[in-house]
Amino acid sequence: MKWANGLLSRNDNGAFKPDFSVYNISDSIKCVVLIAEFKPTEKNSNVESDLVKLAKQMKEILNKLIINGVMKPKVCGIHCEGENVQTYVMDIPSPRLYRIINTSKIKLFKNLDQMSLLPNVIKHLLCLKEVALETATKIEATSLYSHSNLKRPASNPPVNWLSSGNVVLSRTPKKQKKNKLFFYYID
Repeated sequence: MKWANGLLSRNDNGAFKPDFSVYNISDSIKCVVLIAEFKPTEKNSNVESDLVKLAKQMKEILNKLIINGVMKPKVCGIHCEGENVQTYVMDIPSPRLYRIINTSKIKLFKNLDQMSLLPNVIKHLLCLKEVALETATKIEATSLYSHSNLKRPASNPPVNWLSSGNVVLSRTPKKQKKNKLFFYYID
């Protein structure tokens, strides 16, 4: 785990620094599986929203995992603004289509009178933990395969599905599934 000092990667947009990250160290390689952005309610970003920042960081992490040969990885994200927490999972279902799914919306409690919210908070965070553990297990399997075969496994999804280009946001219609967001990246 790491707090705000961690530099995630460098690209044309500058450096991404998540407020918090959880990673797996396998074979001396640090693989991030979950990141989080935190902001008090009264603070607004004029440059870009924390959700957009979170999605861009999740995309970079997903690209790295796929390049390293991790099979069908998923990256977790947490966006916390004041007492409102939303959790996300990102994967890549088809070429250059990065899908980010809002898995839960949680309200944090401010005082002991609201302590009844705690089980709900824990339940949703445990679900996110399961997705992160699944990816961490895949990272370990990739590392073991690399050691025993002296090469990385073939990427699944293929590396040519990845994009490093600009983003276009497209939302799924509410009637289909209300929690899905799609980010399509164009080279």
